[in-house]
Formats: sequence, structure tokens, C-alpha cells
Amino acid sequence: MASYLDNVSGSTIEDLKENKDFQKDLVRFLSSDRINFSIDELREGGVDFMVDEYVEHMRGQDANEVTALRDLSFAKDTTAREQDRLAFGRLMETWDKVDGVGTGFIKGAGDYGEAILTSPATLASVFTGGYSKLGAVAATKATQLATRAAVKRIMSKEFAVQAAKGFATTAVVEGGLTAGQVEVQESARENTIENYEGMSLGEKAFTIGLGAGFGGTVGGLSRGLSIKQADQVAENLMRQSATIAADKQATAKIAVKKLSKFGSTAQGRKKVNNILNKMNGLVDILAQRDAKKNPLDPKKVAEGFDIKKNILTEGPNINVTTGLSRHTLQGITAAALEIADIIKLKDGERISTALAQAMDDGVINTKSIDKIITDYGLTKEEFGYVFLSDLSEAGRTLGAAGQVAKQIKRSELNEVLDKIEGLSDQGVGVYNDRLAKEVSATIGVEQGKFGTAVEVLRQADSARIAFMTSQIGTTAANAMFSTARVGIDVVDEVFRQTLRTGYTFATTGKIPISNFRAVTSGLRSMSWNKQDALMIKEMYKRDFPEEYQKIFYDINRAEVSVGSDTVVGKIGSFVNLLNSAVDSRFKQAAFYSSLDRQLIESGEDGLRGFLSKNNSLLDLPDQAMKDKAVYDSLDFVFQKGYKKEDALGIPRAVINLHKKAPFVVSGFLGMPFPRYVANHMEFINDYTPIAFVTGGRKNFDKVYAGTLKDPTERIARQMTGISLISGAVYARASQVEFDDEGKAIGMKTAFADMQFGEAGQTKKLGRVAGALAAHQLLGDLIVRYHYGLPMPKISETTRNVLDVAGGLGNMGFDKGLESDIRKAFDEGDFGGGLGRRVADIMATFTYPVTVLKDLQGQINPEASYVPYTRNLMLGNGVQEEHNLLAAMFTDTESINRLVRFLPETDLVQYTQSLDSKKSTVLYDPIGGGPVRSRDPITKQLLGIDTRKAPNTLQKNINNLNLKEFLLYRKSQIRNPSLDILVRYGLSKTLNSNFEDYISKPLKEYDNTMMFSEASPDEQAMLVKNFINKEVKATETRIEMYFEELSNRSPRGAASYIRNVFHLEMQQAKPGVTERSVNHASSGKFNSVDDYINDSENITEELERKQQIIQLNTLQEQKMNM
Repeated sequence: MASYLDNVSGSTIEDLKENKDFQKDLVRFLSSDRINFSIDELREGGVDFMVDEYVEHMRGQDANEVTALRDLSFAKDTTAREQDRLAFGRLMETWDKVDGVGTGFIKGAGDYGEAILTSPATLASVFTGGYSKLGAVAATKATQLATRAAVKRIMSKEFAVQAAKGFATTAVVEGGLTAGQVEVQESARENTIENYEGMSLGEKAFTIGLGAGFGGTVGGLSRGLSIKQADQVAENLMRQSATIAADKQATAKIAVKKLSKFGSTAQGRKKVNNILNKMNGLVDILAQRDAKKNPLDPKKVAEGFDIKKNILTEGPNINVTTGLSRHTLQGITAAALEIADIIKLKDGERISTALAQAMDDGVINTKSIDKIITDYGLTKEEFGYVFLSDLSEAGRTLGAAGQVAKQIKRSELNEVLDKIEGLSDQGVGVYNDRLAKEVSATIGVEQGKFGTAVEVLRQADSARIAFMTSQIGTTAANAMFSTARVGIDVVDEVFRQTLRTGYTFATTGKIPISNFRAVTSGLRSMSWNKQDALMIKEMYKRDFPEEYQKIFYDINRAEVSVGSDTVVGKIGSFVNLLNSAVDSRFKQAAFYSSLDRQLIESGEDGLRGFLSKNNSLLDLPDQAMKDKAVYDSLDFVFQKGYKKEDALGIPRAVINLHKKAPFVVSGFLGMPFPRYVANHMEFINDYTPIAFVTGGRKNFDKVYAGTLKDPTERIARQMTGISLISGAVYARASQVEFDDEGKAIGMKTAFADMQFGEAGQTKKLGRVAGALAAHQLLGDLIVRYHYGLPMPKISETTRNVLDVAGGLGNMGFDKGLESDIRKAFDEGDFGGGLGRRVADIMATFTYPVTVLKDLQGQINPEASYVPYTRNLMLGNGVQEEHNLLAAMFTDTESINRLVRFLPETDLVQYTQSLDSKKSTVLYDPIGGGPVRSRDPITKQLLGIDTRKAPNTLQKNINNLNLKEFLLYRKSQIRNPSLDILVRYGLSKTLNSNFEDYISKPLKEYDNTMMFSEASPDEQAMLVKNFINKEVKATETRIEMYFEELSNRSPRGAASYIRNVFHLEMQQAKPGVTERSVNHASSGKFNSVDDYINDSENITEELERKQQIIQLNTLQEQKMNM
């Protein structure tokens, strides 16, 4: 036992810091894989620095559940140095026994405050209104806004009640999390402290009570504030509703007068009746849809069909059907009639077809249509209902022609839907695919067997895509990128307003200083003006309900093709609850900031002044402002759609193909999120100099049609892009490695990674960087050029550019499946690469449970090891030694890949297992040790994967722009039994052998030059040759061992013999094996399968296989002589 432990009781940490054993343990722990300070950093910082780091860490363990989980993982990690873990155990025991720290109250309060405030549970308490479970996005409003407004709370009393409710709920969760945290701390101590007695029940209860109390206080305060803000929003909405109702009534009167005027002549009455017939069909189909969703009294439904008298006369604003009131329907009818008169609509002609043609011919334009819609107090969404009458009319017409049950062919349906969507693209109406599909289902669509099969595949593809975004880590990565965009937005606006001000001054001599308030719109929407942002969002929900549903709540449908009301849609929504909440928050902020800026630039006092006048979104000076806000909110979260003219129509074509042809785009082309990829590439185009290449100096703002992005916005984004590249250059400069003389000798990490500290772990940032990875790549190239470091080859740069363009995470694209399918047809082998690729696609259905696997891996490091997925028993079916699940399936590599994300136990291993207790582990031949995530919980909570600090070989590989996966390919050794052991052997020796290799004069240069003196190209060649020689030497050594074992004890080398035999059967020339079988069996057999199956036991089976291998080898040697 360390000497200082004898003197712990009655002492403080300050009293122990001069103890040499205490200092040694500090050095061991702080330089371990857990903390990763280098020895030089610790030496430079000194004892006081080490004590401060130790104390801050232990306070973090007391107050932060993630720190406690990481410590437990380190304590149980058998790959970590034993002396480091034992030192940590002694330091924890010291922490538990000392009387105090001695660093002072302020330092202690700061450490604990930081730990508590960065705790995920505490943060969740603030951001979810008091429900602080990690999945607490499900926290909802206690009542609806209208109910809150009707039953107006007395805030002084209700605030206290709701705060108490928030306290109680959060206290329970916090108490539970703290209880778990206590058990994690206890487990860490049991794994590192000999004869550890543990906390008493009373001590545990006291600690849990403290956690519950603090969490409850934070959660209760957050809950109470949320209720107060919601009440104020509800009051404002109720005041506006009365004004809107009055406006609707006034415009309805105008509509009735217009209809009456038209009906005063015989020709006019014919036009009116034509439109009324369309309205009757519209209401008919909507009523039937509602009856299907919520069965009604048939009499009431029938009453809804007779609407002519209700449209042509004034009266109270009754609801005709869901989404349509009497006054709204009167406005739609009058607007449709006026437009029909202009475009000369024929009797029985579809209004969508006629209007699209008229716009193409220049008879009418969007501006004229907008004025007509506004004159009748309609929104584009409300006017869009008129086009659905074409669907009803198509069904009724074909039904009359004799088709069964009013079913229409899909081609007829698609023609109407395409026209409606095309008009929406031109700003006429709002295309609502969910509502259109509901109406289509109501009138019936003839699909046939092929259509039904396609729909089944579409459902499966949609479910898979929804599952791909279900991980907490995906949400965290999206949140971090969106947070960065808030900062980028501020810089954008500084440049944009500077450009606008300069232009205004040059043309008018005036300087509109007030416009610079728009710079902070985004920040204000998420802070002191958050209530106004919520108010705008709720107004949008009330005034444009269908569009609101589509924009704010159909996140999981952005890349899928099934409705949110389907079973698959509901499952997708459920697994994406957290993602939806974060997504909605950033859309709300972007929607607010866009409107605020537009109002400021139009001369208004921003949204605050606009709302103070009891205005609603219907009162905006121009409804195009709302359209721009919707565009900006979708652009912010990479969910914006594209028109036919955008980027040559390619994005729209790919997105439409993705919706119509399941697995074609998502699987065959490897692009499950084409909408995201298009937005991702547009961001890169906007924020890097590539825009000048893709569009030219004059037209770069038109590459993506961008009618809602003015040139100043494009130029501002280019200027921000320069700032981002500058930041990336500084970040990459921190990754330059220097020799003792200060000369740059290489990069510590790949362009999308960062290493913190001299010996720190590597953080893989590509997932959270998103489209900013383009700036990381440019920054890396600039830094390499500046310091004279090796530049990547053109092929490597091309590969990196394609990776960045498609996205470095699982949101991008991968053409692997398409190439595997072609290879399968060329070679006639539909297993192998194609089977593995399909298995990878199917494995995405297990994504939602990877959170459990990562949590399991954090608690037990061995559970975080990546399984070896190549089949160790080639051509032999199920292993003799298998677990329960493996017995149900053929144990192939495809099955192993399919189930590799599932959590495991001692009773169930989903991939192959050698001992029936844990899966076979994949070892890293270059990095050493098992392939694993070093900190799985951080990968989930922050979206950042952590790898251990690079070893000497990895540093040289990074310096020379080489790729590890190309230096040791999985196909390099065909026999998996050899491959797994070669990997294991190299993981133990390769790096140390390389360190020895570069420390001596190079034999390749007659011992006249050291490795460090070689040129970069020479070093790259030397590294490749060194690895190849080491792989070959290790393979030969293990192969010799197996050959010797095969001769001595065939059963002991069963997997090796079977795999060698399987590979021999694949590569043997025609007729060779048959002659070997005939010779071995003395003419009894000609078929190798018959000969092997005739074996009486395993030993004979193995001996016969060895015999065939030897005879084949002899034949081939004779043939080559």
C-alpha cells in the first residue's frame, strides 16, 4: 500500500501534496488513458497543477454522472495499464477518507458548479421544462394553449404549483440518476481498491437526497417559467383570434357580392355553377376522408354536401369540414371564380391543368394570383384546397365510366398531383402531400399486385431511414452543428447589413444604422425574445395549420415517402422524439429571425413592434415574408426542398425518385438522405470559394436558383466562408507536430479529427462538423502548404472531397451497393460483398438500440469492442459451438454484420463466439488492442467518437497522408482463421517493431540514412513496405503453427483446415478436384461433396479435406512444370 494512505485520516489534500508516492500516483493517473496529459505537460505544470486537476476531476465524479461512467469504464478496462488503474483506486480511496481539500470555498464551488451544470440531467431539466430524464423530450404542455387562456392562471399561485410539480417530477428523476451515479462510483472503487467496504445505506440515501433536491430546484424553476411564457402567448393568440374572425367575416361578404355579381347573367351563372360543382366535390371528398378517420353520423356528412346555399349567402362562420369554414370556403370559391374567368376555364376542365398552362403562356402570373388570394382574406394554404377538387372530379368521372368503387389509375392520380406540386413550386397554393394522399386514399387508387409490393418496400425503406436518425448521438451532432450555425448566422448578418448599408449610402446618401438590429435576431430568438418566437410559431400553427404540421412536425418524413398517420410513420415519429424537439427549436428560431429581419428592413420596428399592434401573420406587409421565413427555417436545418430549375433539376429529380422507388436511391445509390445531401452541398457551395467555380463570378448566386436568397446574402455567405476557413486554419495549425528544433514534421490527426494535448485522445469531429468538414479539409491543405508538409496525392484529395461533399456521417452517400451488385452479376456470386452490403443496410433497423449497446460499453469496456464479422467457418454452415440465436441462423459474415449493433450478455451473443460467452473481437493491427469506441457515452451525448492517442506508427501514417484501412485490407488474408490471429499478433508487436525500425539506420539504404532523413515519398514507401513485411512474416509464422497443428491434431486446427479447403475449392482449376477425389477414394467417388459427406466423424472429414488439398497442390505443380 502506498505510504500516504497511512496518513490520510485527519489530513487534507493540500497536506499530502509533498508526499512522493502521492505525486507518483497523480502522475500515473493524469498521464493514463483516462486523462491523457503528457509527462512533459505534467512536469511543466508542477505538483500544484496536478493536485488541482485531481481535485477538479474528483469533484466532477461526485456531481456529474457522465464523469462517473467514464471513471467506471477506465477502472474496468483491461487494456489500460494495471498500475494506472491501481493508482486511480488509491486516489479515490484518498478522496473518500480525507477531511477536506484545502483549496478554498470559491475553487470548490466553481468545480462543483461546473460539474453540476454540465451534467446531462441538469441540462435536460432546463431545456425540457423540468422533466430531466435523458429522453425527456416527451415532456409536454400540461394543457393546451387555449385551455390555459380560458382558465387564466393567477401567476403568483399557479407558478408555485407548477414549479412544485416540476420539482417533484425532476426530483424523482434526479434522485434516480444520482442513485445510479452512486452505484457507478461504488463499482469503480470495487474494481480498483482492495478490500473496499463501500458506503453504508445511510450515506447512499443522503447523497441521493442531495442530487434529487438540486435537480428538483432547477427543473421546477424551468417548468414554472415555461408555463408563464405559454400563458402569455395564449392570451395574445386569443386577442388576435377575434380580429381574424372579424376580418374573415368582412372578406366573406366581399366574396358573396362577387359571386352574386357574376351570377347576374346567364353566362356568369354557368361559370359560378362550374366552380360550385368543384367546391361541392371538394367538400364531399373531405367529408368522406373525415368520416374514415373519425366516423360521423351519415346524416351530418350528407348535410355537408349541400353547400351551394351556404356559399352564395351571408351567415355565421360554421365549420363545413375539417380545415374549412363557411367564410373560408366562400373566399376560395370567389377567388377560384375570378381566376377561372381570367384563364378561360372550360366546363369540366381541371383547374390545376388550366392554371398551369395559363401561367406557362403568360396569361396570368404569381403576383396577380397572390393579389386575388389576398383580396379574399385567404392564405396560400387555404387557396390550395381548390386543387384537391381535381382529385375528387377525377374519381367521380372515372367512376361514372364504369370503374369499380370509384378507383382511379395511379397514372391519373400522379398527373393531378404533379400539376398541384408544380403550381406550389411557382408559389400558387401550398402542396400538402399528406393531405393529397389522404384524399387519394378516400377516392381509391388502383395499385395492382406490383403497386402493393412497391408500397411494402416503401414502408420498409421509410422505417429504416427513420431508424437511422433515432440515435441520441445523431440528435446531439445535429444540435451542435445547428448551434454553430447560430454563430455563423450572426457573422452572415454583419456582412450582409454592411453590404446593404454601403449600397444604400452609395445610392441615397443615407446610412440605415437601425438595420444592424437584424444582426442579433437569431440570438434574440433563443434568449430574451424567446417568448415572441414561441408566439410567432403558435400563430403560424393557428393560421397555417397544414403547412405548420408539414414544416415543424414531419421531420422524420423529410426523407421518407409514407404518411405520418401510417404505422411506419408513427413508429418513425416515436423513435425520433428527441430529434424532433431539437429540430423544432432551431426552426422556431430561424423562422422568427427571418421575419424579424424582413420587418426591420421594410421600415418596421421588428417583430416586437409588429406583435405589439395585435397583428397576426395574415397582417404581414407582404405574404412573401412568410414564405421567405419558411424557406429560411428549412434551409437552417437542411430540410429545404428544390424546384425543377434548381441546380439543373438534379436535386429535385433524385428526391422524387427516392420517394417513388424504395431502396433505389437509399440503397442502390447509397443515399438515404438525398434532401440532406443537396442542402449539405448547397451550404458548401455558399460558404466556400467553390461557388465562383460552379457558377462563375457573375452568376454564382444562381447555382441553386435561390429566388429567396438575394445576391447580398450570397456574397455575405462567401465572406463568412473566408472567416470559417481562417478558423479552420488555426484549428489545423494546432495539430502540427514539431521536432526538437521547431521544424514541422507532420500532422497529428486526419483533417476531420482533433487531438487535444500532447498525448490526448483523438476526437473524431466529422459527424458534428457536418458541412463544415469542407472548411476543415481546406484548412488542412493550407496548413500543409504553409509548413511545407507532404500534400496528399490527387487520388487521396479526390476521395476526401467526395467524402466531404456527401457528408462524413451516415447522412451522406455511399455507392458501395451499386458496385457490389455489378460485381455479383459479373462473377455470378450473390454472396460475398453484396451479401455484406445488404446486411449493412438491414443492420440500420437495429440503430435505435445502439444507445443501449453504448451505455453497456461505457459500463463494461469489453462490451464496446467491435466484433469480428468475417465468418471463421467458411463453407461449414453453423458452428458446432454456438449460442441460442446463432443456432437459428446460418452463421455467415452477413448475419454477423446484420446483428453487430445489438447489446450482448453472457447468455446471448449475436455474432460468432469462440467461448459462448462473448463475441469474437476485432483487433486493430496498426493502432493496437481491440477496435472500440473509447468513450461510447460521449458519442451518444455529443455525437463525437473518441479514439485513444495515436501511437508512433499512426502518427507517421497521418503525417504521410496514408490511410490505415488501405495499409491492412480485410481481404489481404483470405483465410479468416489466419486473419484474426494475424490481426491479434500485429496489434501486440507492429508499433513497437516500427519504433525499433526507425530508431536505427535503414538497411534499405545500406545503413547510411535514418528514417527521419528520408523524403516524404521515401518515408511513405518505407512505411508501406515495413507493414507488408510484418504482415507477411506474422502470417507465415501463424500458418506454420497451424500446419504443424494440423498434422499433429487435426481437430485442434479444424477451422483452419476447413477454411483452407473452402478457399481451395473456390480457386481450383476445372477437373483438378474431381481427379483428386477419384484418386483418394480409389475410384469410388468423383464428387467432392459425396466424398466428404461419407466421413464417419469429424477427424475423418478433416483428414479427407487435407488429403484433397495436398493432391490438388501436387496436380497444380505438375501442370505448371
